[in-house]
Amino acid sequence: MYFKKEKGATAVDIVASVVIITMFIGMISGLVTNINYNIKSTELKNKAMIYAVQEIEKIKAQGIDQYTDKGITEEYVVEDSDIYADSKFTGYHKKATISDYVLVKQDSTKQSNILKVVNVEISYRLGGKDNNVTLSTYITKK
Repeated sequence: MYFKKEKGATAVDIVASVVIITMFIGMISGLVTNINYNIKSTELKNKAMIYAVQEIEKIKAQGIDQYTDKGITEEYVVEDSDIYADSKFTGYHKKATISDYVLVKQDSTKQSNILKVVNVEISYRLGGKDNNVTLSTYITKK
């Protein structure tokens, strides 16, 4: 058999290599986009957790006596507002509620205003979706 010496690349070779390179670039850009989204999601969730912990600590520091006026009949909404930091909107919304433990368990035989359940919900938007972080704790009368 006699093979002819080839010099250079044919159009088919060039097209195939461009298609393969384009596929790899598309896959890499998809990975980078996904990684950036996950990083942003983690940052926002961590910040929401920090806000929730700060709010719970603030309520704990004030003590239970401030939230005894409603007794066991209804939930006490401490704050339902947007979170501001340095007079700029942060994109987070918080809702803190305090309920008597008797109200939560629906048990009228227990003594009221001894134990309160604190729920703090921090919500935020990412990628057009609403996300939230909810933390709960108990505070007792001293």
